[in-house]
Amino acid sequence: MQSTKTEVTQFAKDVKTGLGKVPKSVPSKYFYDEEGDRIFQQIMEMPEYYLTRCEFEILEKQTKNILEAADTFQEPFNLVEFGAGDGFKTKLLLNYLVENNADFTYHPVDISASILQELKKDLDESIPSLKVDMLNMDYFAALHAMKNLNERRTVILFLGSNIGNFHYHEAADFLRKLANESKEGDMLLLGIDLKKDQKVIVDAYNDPQGITAAFNLNLLTRMNRELGADFRIEDFSHYTFYEKETGEVLSFLKSLKEQKVSVSSIDREFQFGKDEMIHTEISKKYSLKELETIAEQQDFEVINHFLDSKQYFTDTLWRIKK
Repeated sequence: MQSTKTEVTQFAKDVKTGLGKVPKSVPSKYFYDEEGDRIFQQIMEMPEYYLTRCEFEILEKQTKNILEAADTFQEPFNLVEFGAGDGFKTKLLLNYLVENNADFTYHPVDISASILQELKKDLDESIPSLKVDMLNMDYFAALHAMKNLNERRTVILFLGSNIGNFHYHEAADFLRKLANESKEGDMLLLGIDLKKDQKVIVDAYNDPQGITAAFNLNLLTRMNRELGADFRIEDFSHYTFYEKETGEVLSFLKSLKEQKVSVSSIDREFQFGKDEMIHTEISKKYSLKELETIAEQQDFEVINHFLDSKQYFTDTLWRIKK
């Protein structure tokens, strides 16, 4: 799917800024073109990628407890989901709500128009009575949109450990903005990958099949196609490592030789040294103590941590205090 002119302009601007810095970087949101969406579906099915299975277990086995704790059957509400993706796990909650006559409208938020279109088609077929209003925008734009939906109470879903794509201080800033754009009594169900054995984490982001590598390298292909860049994909490799103290998995594209890359849409040329990196993604892991600290600092009350059987993952439910 081709990006709109506005999207390409912002993409070009972010690439110009990111590749012009030291160290170089490109925002991870640009992973998700149509091909990126397809590869990420493969990632979620990998045996090494435990995150999806662990969260699915939580939502499947504890659906009733989660939704009752979030007071979803007391009055009409908005259900806003940041980074909705294909809705695979969320449908566990949606089906239960619809089957038990909850009065709500589902507002999935995603930067990828193609994945939202697929989600809408799927929901129209699988849950035809569900009221859906799609929000094709990034998280920060969605915060403002959420505030202006209506006067109903809002339950916010931020699943899949998507908030792990922020550094700790960025996550705190996002949660502060979320609290400011919310009403007292609104709820947040936050999916978080927990700190655990280092090998388990590393294998999820550097699988032997090379699927995560293909996902990362597709970013170069997208820049070639949409921005007129001339990256030689074979001259870059996927590189990732885990910082145990911070709980951050960091992913990069590594230049395998000294080279120059031109990006015609911004009329720029970028020099790469051998082994020079482009930072593309962070995936931060948390302890339960860190979650409780950040919640308290940003005016949330922790209602409960819902854990999978391995205690690898939590869907933690918070109430906005104000």
